[in-house]
Amino acid sequence: MIRTVIVEDASLAREALVRLLGAHADIEVLGEAATGAQGIELIGAATPDFALLDIQLPDMDGLELARRLPKPRPALVFLTAFPQHALPAFEVEALDYLLKPASPEGLARALDRVRRSLGRPPQVPPPAVPDHIEVRDGGRTTFVPLASIDHVDAAGHYLCIHAAGSVHLLRMPIGELTQRLGPAFLRVHRSALVRVDQVSHIDDRRNGDGDVKLKSGARVPLSRSYRPELEKRLALARR
Repeated sequence: MIRTVIVEDASLAREALVRLLGAHADIEVLGEAATGAQGIELIGAATPDFALLDIQLPDMDGLELARRLPKPRPALVFLTAFPQHALPAFEVEALDYLLKPASPEGLARALDRVRRSLGRPPQVPPPAVPDHIEVRDGGRTTFVPLASIDHVDAAGHYLCIHAAGSVHLLRMPIGELTQRLGPAFLRVHRSALVRVDQVSHIDDRRNGDGDVKLKSGARVPLSRSYRPELEKRLALARR
């Protein structure tokens, strides 16, 4: 079992987290705390494997709480309503951060990182991801390898799949395609997604928007609403 504590000042949020964690058979919640001081005391007494920490607490922020914990610290995942806290969270060796309210899918991804860090087996085998996508054009079907795709953007009612110098047209909602392509790809705009390992850098524009520059030289628009998840994925890849 992964011994877990929750430090969150809102009682309803704590209840929701306990319910979400209850769906994972290998998680045991040892206790809950509503302030940073209570959290430090609880973690010291319970010596958990894993702690979920809210960044905004009444007496100190969760980052300060983490800095006050003696090493070795438990595996840490932060909860925040503000995506700008993502990079500071990694500075205290957090494994992940979740935007509030935490979703079942986001929590499940974070728990997988916790399991890996603790050397525990995954709770369930990861779903199989195909190595290609089928693109039909009249009576012809092209099998496009996922490894050859660096980004996808929209043109009217079609998606343009950019792969190895070629463009393949596919009529499908971009959200559905994002799910079919699997975790190597990430939505960066309402009409664009990229393969994360092909990102070279981000060029900033106004109001938090930007452009994603890919290793191929292509530029893809980046919306500020999708930017936190991309920055998190890039930060994790650099660790």
